[in-house]
Amino acid sequence: MHEYLTNRGYRAILNASLLSGIGDSLYNIVFIIYAATMPFKSLAVTLAAMATSVPTMLSLLTGSLADRTHAKTRHMVATRLGQMLLFLSLAVMILLPASFPLFLSLLLINIVSDSLGQYGNGLTLPLLHRLIPAKELNTALSFQSATSSTVQLVFQGLGASLIVLLNHNYALFGLLNALTFLLAAVTLVFRKKQLKQAEPPVTTGKSQPVIGNIRAVLKFLAGNQFLFAVILFAMLVNTLGSSVDGLMNITLVQEPDLWLRDFGTTVAIINVVFSVGLIFGALFAKDGLQRLSTFKLLSLLMAAIVGLSSSFFLLHSIVAALGFSFVTAYLMGKINPRLATVMMRQVPEQQMGTTAGVVNLAALIGMPVGQVIFFTIANLASAHVSWIVMAGLATGLFLVLIWMSTKILDPVFTDSDQYSQKA
Repeated sequence: MHEYLTNRGYRAILNASLLSGIGDSLYNIVFIIYAATMPFKSLAVTLAAMATSVPTMLSLLTGSLADRTHAKTRHMVATRLGQMLLFLSLAVMILLPASFPLFLSLLLINIVSDSLGQYGNGLTLPLLHRLIPAKELNTALSFQSATSSTVQLVFQGLGASLIVLLNHNYALFGLLNALTFLLAAVTLVFRKKQLKQAEPPVTTGKSQPVIGNIRAVLKFLAGNQFLFAVILFAMLVNTLGSSVDGLMNITLVQEPDLWLRDFGTTVAIINVVFSVGLIFGALFAKDGLQRLSTFKLLSLLMAAIVGLSSSFFLLHSIVAALGFSFVTAYLMGKINPRLATVMMRQVPEQQMGTTAGVVNLAALIGMPVGQVIFFTIANLASAHVSWIVMAGLATGLFLVLIWMSTKILDPVFTDSDQYSQKA
């Protein structure tokens, strides 16, 4: 919070990110609702859900392009304006009669806009690295993560309610989204001077091709024992963690006696508890857990998942499940800012976007693997068996992470290892 109040450059980037997030959160849920109104609603909802993964799949490319981009502030503004124009087009097109080609066009606009957002995020990384003092980096990134999660929680719920009040006026939501991107661009323009001062110096010579840049980053990560191990284990952890939400839903379908009044209410309460845990975990950056090594923090997350699994197959208690859901989310809320902080302090500025793309892609790879394994077991056998398998794998990973914490130590940083500039 202190950096947000005193550091104008950081505040501008965060405000622009939040404004963009408001638009995205409002429209993402509304677009799913729109897809459900199509004559081919089952296919439309499936495509809309799958499309959310495409920008992450492209994050390696967009991150590399961000690394190669000079005049980052100007391109950050241009990116927001480009997203604004895309949603102005969407607001007009969505008034046309529903058809499959039209739906695909609207879906493409969403994908391109989100990919531009990924590119814009990559542009901000070296600026944040230079704007925020080294000792405040984890706290600042944690605050950014907490505010982003809060915006997503609040405005997704608001979007679902508001679209009903506005009589399903999807074009108006497209205009609202365009407005948020315009305001984000204006926010950056107002602090253009401070942001330009924080841009990395332009290197002379020929720029490295995208493929060459990606290859260089992979070589760098392979040679950095700590980062390589953290990315690998983060992928394994995400393989388990990404299945928790869906597996809880399957469990509730199979076991109505766990419901709190009804299925919908129970799912909503679980989602709120999980979201609040994420927000609190990121917000309370100095709660003592910051002293733990990264591998010990990951091991605690595995212990929490063992507890969550036991809530279903051993304790058979929705109250225990809610408690462990909160703890699991609380620890998850700490891991992303921790990884981002280490990355910013170890990775060269000209490779930050590509490295972030590698991390995003590694996390994405683990998601379908875990979901196929656990959802298949839950449907062929039972959710209980799936939770037992998850608890067993999480226990094994917990033991490996504890062992890894004795073999690979977190890098030691000094407050002077980074250029920082108050603006």
